[in-house]
Amino acid sequence: VEELEKEHKAEIQDLKSKRKQFKEATLELNKCLNEDGSLVAQISKKRETIANKREDLAKLEARAAQIKETTKLNPAMERILSLKEKNPGILGTVFELGNVDAKYATALEKAAGQRMRSIIVENDKVASHLIKYLKENKLGTATFLPLSTIHSKPTSPDAKKMANAKGSHGLALDLIQFEPKLKNAFSYIFHNTVVIDDIDVARRLGIGKAKMVTLDGDLADRSGAMTGGYHKKSRGLKFSEKQIDANVETAEATLAEEENALATIEKRRNENEDTIATLRQDKATLEGEIIKVEKSLHLEAHDIEATLTKKEDLETSVREKQQEIDTLLNTITEKNKVLADNRIEKQQMKEQIAQLRDPKLVAELATFEESRNKMHEEITELDATIKNIHVQINEIHGPEQQKVEKTKEQLAKEEDELNTEQEFLTKELSTQNEALSEKEKVAKEFHAKYRQLFEKRTNIEQEKNQLDANIMKRSEASRATEIRENTLSLKHAEVASELAGMHQEFQQYEGVQLIENKTEEQLKYEISKFEKMKADIGSVNMRALEIYTDVEKEYNNLLEKKETLHGEREDVMSMMEEIEGKKRELFKISFDGVNTHFKEIFSRLSTKGDATLEVENPDDPFEGGVGIKVRMSGKRFLDIRSLSGGEKTMTALAFIFAIQEHEPASFYILDEVDAALDKTNAEKFGKLIQKYSERAQYIMISHNDGVINMADTLYGVSMNEHGMSKVVSLKV
Repeated sequence: VEELEKEHKAEIQDLKSKRKQFKEATLELNKCLNEDGSLVAQISKKRETIANKREDLAKLEARAAQIKETTKLNPAMERILSLKEKNPGILGTVFELGNVDAKYATALEKAAGQRMRSIIVENDKVASHLIKYLKENKLGTATFLPLSTIHSKPTSPDAKKMANAKGSHGLALDLIQFEPKLKNAFSYIFHNTVVIDDIDVARRLGIGKAKMVTLDGDLADRSGAMTGGYHKKSRGLKFSEKQIDANVETAEATLAEEENALATIEKRRNENEDTIATLRQDKATLEGEIIKVEKSLHLEAHDIEATLTKKEDLETSVREKQQEIDTLLNTITEKNKVLADNRIEKQQMKEQIAQLRDPKLVAELATFEESRNKMHEEITELDATIKNIHVQINEIHGPEQQKVEKTKEQLAKEEDELNTEQEFLTKELSTQNEALSEKEKVAKEFHAKYRQLFEKRTNIEQEKNQLDANIMKRSEASRATEIRENTLSLKHAEVASELAGMHQEFQQYEGVQLIENKTEEQLKYEISKFEKMKADIGSVNMRALEIYTDVEKEYNNLLEKKETLHGEREDVMSMMEEIEGKKRELFKISFDGVNTHFKEIFSRLSTKGDATLEVENPDDPFEGGVGIKVRMSGKRFLDIRSLSGGEKTMTALAFIFAIQEHEPASFYILDEVDAALDKTNAEKFGKLIQKYSERAQYIMISHNDGVINMADTLYGVSMNEHGMSKVVSLKV
């Protein structure tokens, strides 16, 4: 009974410990699942934030790229700037070295005009050398601003007064940022130039006192001339906008921070998922061990029944012993009564003997004395027997009965706790499974939604590219229209100059009627018509030839770029065709080699059939996959999906070894790949592995004797009663 109790106590204590671990693992798993849901929400939010940040960054980069793309330089300037690294005296163009707010960009660009194309250099020696270089190579002209010869002029009082007036934003020189050593050059460009709100402010401040430029680009020169109107969106040279650069840097830094935060959260989620997987495995292991212990307890229930049976036997024995004790006590009482009577009789006899001294009475007294001694001995033996029985009852039956009662109570209590905990765990498991299903459903919906958003973003990008292409086409059309306008202006100038020359030529014939076949009204009509035509033509644009030259150069540059891009496109297309051809060639070589090895190895493993690899799309193999056709018996080839488990295994192994033959590796591990093979095929497979092991190392997990017999070294893994793995090795 003590051994059974100790055994039950150990198992019950182990069961309690495992249940406690199981409960802790369940709580920890629930905590990890809740944290996983929170991490998924955080990842979703971070990804949405990163998508928005990337979109903002793309817009800023597109803006910055647009500013760079719209910067057009003539060949002379491009050649000079290409020498910048070799010649440190070349500092750069005006628009490169200046940085302005977007608010003042248009005003400062209009105020600078053609001087934005000027190249700032260290001194007049560098400028002289570059001018000679352009002349010798016939590259054109460029304007240079040597810092050694250009000096800044003081700002006039009128300009200072206007800079502080209402509607004014200050001096242009104060609104552009540059290095201190470049102050003379920028002072030369923006000397006495004030940035104002609009042309009405210029009139209020007084046109002619200083050079003024409005925020939208209208100019009021110090000479009194005013230039303005509707300004098309400029595609020419632009100052660097510091907001664009700063915003791009900020956006990149913010995006990097968000991506780092997302990586941290995803790392935490991966660690949490690993923890969840570990906890689930531990939970399953503990659950199995609990079931094992419970089952073990139930299987050994006969021990408890034997204890209960022994208890009943002991109780019956106790009752019998109690009855014997009662009988003995009654006997002792009767004997004591007899003894008392005998003592009384003895005393009486002693008195009589004392009086009579009769020999007969003495003999009877001796007889009674002997009987008394025998009865005393019997009473002593009975007392010893009773004491032994009491000792047995007190020392053996009592503690055993208490232990059995305690064991029964403890088992009943443990059974109630197990039932309660089992119900709780069942409900908790059901709840967690439902929550897990809901979370998996939410995750699927999230991935589907994200996929739709990604497709939508792709479509929007395509539309944006199409719109950009349309904008470029319209810009080219606008440029062509401007060229036609300039051409018409030139023609108008030619007609006007010819008309003036004709008037000057025929001044000597004033008063002389040269045309006799027309009336005066007809002549007046023609004169008025020609005067109207002259008025319609307007004043001659003296910069038309310069504009025409610039446009022609720009047009020629575009043609050269077009030819260059066309040639590059042809090179890229030919390279793509070459790569595609090599790719097909390499695929064909690899496919033929693997197919040859596959047929050979399959014939070794299977003596009753053959197999081959087949490209699904022979015309374009990269648009389809590769299938396996097998003919085990008969004349018809079958798809691998139509084969049995063992046949599929043999086919797959043949394919793996065919790949090894084509491109061998040094190490392979195979996990119970021979599970579906019969004894004959397993032996063939083992021999094949034994052959290939001469060139590579193979580690196989197998329960098949036919394969195990072919191994060089065997490793067996078993688990002892304490749950520890034990590894045994054997070199064959």
